[in-house]
Amino acid sequence: MHWDIGIDLGTQSVRMAELKSGPVMSAPAALAFREGNRTPICAGEIAQRLVGRTCEGVEVVYPLRDGVLENNLYAARMFQWLFKRSESVNTRRRFGAMITCAPFARPVQKEAMLTAAIDAGAAEAALVRSDAAAAIGAGLDLNGPEAKLLVDVGAGKITATLFTFGRVAAFGYLPYGMNRVDDRIRRILRSDYGYRVGAAAAEEIKHTLGSAMPDKAPRDIIMHAVGINVAQRMPVNFDVETKPVLDACEDVVSELARLVNTVVDNAPEELSADLNDAGAVLTGGGAAMTELDRRVGQALGIPCRVADAPETCAVRGLWRVMENPEAYRGVMMERQSKQVW
Repeated sequence: MHWDIGIDLGTQSVRMAELKSGPVMSAPAALAFREGNRTPICAGEIAQRLVGRTCEGVEVVYPLRDGVLENNLYAARMFQWLFKRSESVNTRRRFGAMITCAPFARPVQKEAMLTAAIDAGAAEAALVRSDAAAAIGAGLDLNGPEAKLLVDVGAGKITATLFTFGRVAAFGYLPYGMNRVDDRIRRILRSDYGYRVGAAAAEEIKHTLGSAMPDKAPRDIIMHAVGINVAQRMPVNFDVETKPVLDACEDVVSELARLVNTVVDNAPEELSADLNDAGAVLTGGGAAMTELDRRVGQALGIPCRVADAPETCAVRGLWRVMENPEAYRGVMMERQSKQVW
């Protein structure tokens, strides 16, 4: 099958690549629906701006939750929106779509993802392991005999995978991602300090004050934020200190460190020894957290680095798989074709 388009659909964002052009699009994976209507009124960046600002009868939704498909209708509408913006799709009557999928997705979720792509207009659809696509996009040679450890830190999921000879030697995951840090920041600010902040404000606080090494993080930094005083029920400007943000980050980062340790401990001895030279690679939008590479490296006792443009590794790797699908047959999961009567 000739694969014309690749889609990296994540919990918070979606990226698209075309066979002839490479990565061509990156947008929030948001859809805005009016109550009782199965067609979205807007999608992408415009829908993302409506989060927290919707009026009565309008809802902003995401097709994925915690890294796996939650609603196949939302996925089909997202694929339709993407297909309409692809030059490869508009010039071909039949096209194939390749889509990343979480390795721990259940069979019913995989089938629903493929069906959504077919319903959106694709003649054939295939799923590719999201961690394998990220590893390929990060420049790792998965087909070599040496072990490659990839830690994919996303908004809705965190995976740690050890590859060799194009196959998975050890794997582990957390069914949540860096969005949990945002949720805990909002919970701490509300319960301990009496302020309510939105999701966008919590994410900004995380990026500004968060760190994976709390012992070495500066404690005298204060960030100005805007929220609602719960007691007075009034919008106010207030200062956010570093400590509550570091506490929120530590819960997730410590679980991530234990995850990678478990994956390496469960791997064959010779493969684990290869990591002394190869080290670990971090991908995903969450890999940009301050000092996260040092924290993972200290937990494993091996070198660790953040891939170039870590948030786009999966779509770049997906593009390479589209160019040479035979060389990466081991990372393919499921495929489905449109039934012609």
